[in-house]
Amino acid sequence: MKKKLIALVCALALAVGLVGCSLSTPDSVGTIGDVDIPSGLYLLAQFDAYQTAADLASDEQDASKVSSFLKATITVDDATGETAVVSDYVAQKTLENLESYAAIETRFDALGGVLTPDEEAQADSYASQLMEQNGDLYKANGIGLDTLKRFERILIKSSDLLTLCYGTDGETPVSDAELTSHLEDDMVYIRYTVIPLYNTSTFAFADDDQSTQMLELAQTAAESYNAAVHADAAAQTSAFGAAVSAALPDIYAVLDGTPSSDAASLSTALLGAADIDSTFSEEGAADAVRALKPGEAAAVQYSGYALMLLVRLDPLEADTLDALRAQALSDMKSSELQDSIQSFGASLPHALDTAATKKLPASKIKNTQSDQ
Repeated sequence: MKKKLIALVCALALAVGLVGCSLSTPDSVGTIGDVDIPSGLYLLAQFDAYQTAADLASDEQDASKVSSFLKATITVDDATGETAVVSDYVAQKTLENLESYAAIETRFDALGGVLTPDEEAQADSYASQLMEQNGDLYKANGIGLDTLKRFERILIKSSDLLTLCYGTDGETPVSDAELTSHLEDDMVYIRYTVIPLYNTSTFAFADDDQSTQMLELAQTAAESYNAAVHADAAAQTSAFGAAVSAALPDIYAVLDGTPSSDAASLSTALLGAADIDSTFSEEGAADAVRALKPGEAAAVQYSGYALMLLVRLDPLEADTLDALRAQALSDMKSSELQDSIQSFGASLPHALDTAATKKLPASKIKNTQSDQ
């Protein structure tokens, strides 16, 4: 009897050992096209998909509670009211992420792309920074430094694809005439200064009346500049800078403050349509900026905590096409490139191992440090 009991215990121990082996993390979950998908990259794609779902959570939903949130329903399209169960949404977004990664690497290689040593160093540096900032959380989710390095390389390859596809020597190049038209008609090139709606020493915020007074003073400065004639972008920048310097002391004085020595320094931005909407969040501000003609200035409430005094310039008077090419090309073609990447990735042969992916379920995601 004793021998039988010992044999039973050994059999159970062996069974447990075999189960443990079968549940170990796989090295790879298969391929999409010719691109191998290591388990770390799969887990990163899944983690990112979960964060996307978490961003869509309602105020009543707690995405930090992974098990319950996966069973919840979220609205994925406010315009149509389309909803999805979180677990289904995460599974679909995980696949789309993997398809995108595979498509980027496949297209990059097919077009003869090669990362430069500087790009590889940049990718490694960004990956190390991510690991330093959130290393414990990444490790708790099975995501190591090598995975982050590969992911950062994929991001750089995606950026390089813009040039490989649409650059001067690209697969389907955008002409200088097309790029110039996009720059002048669809983008806004500005020089500006941001004026805080709070005292920079005491951090006392402006009330409604003070905010209105500060905006009116800034608008007066813009109108004063607009009343004069300025020959070209250089003259416009110089005159606008002088108008800003003259106006700032009175604007800051509303909150008993004084501008710093560099408060009148002008920054430069080239904004696409989406950038304008996201940058100028206050009602009417984005439309006011779009309505400016080159050479015209305006003052707008930039956000809930700051004003902006700006002048719109002709981009090709203020800078060269080559200097602006990358940003203009990105604004013009990024959406088209992303759509083509997603479509291409979905069309690649899929050979994902279902048994392997089942060992990496979304239910095991650690979404906060306290989950670890």
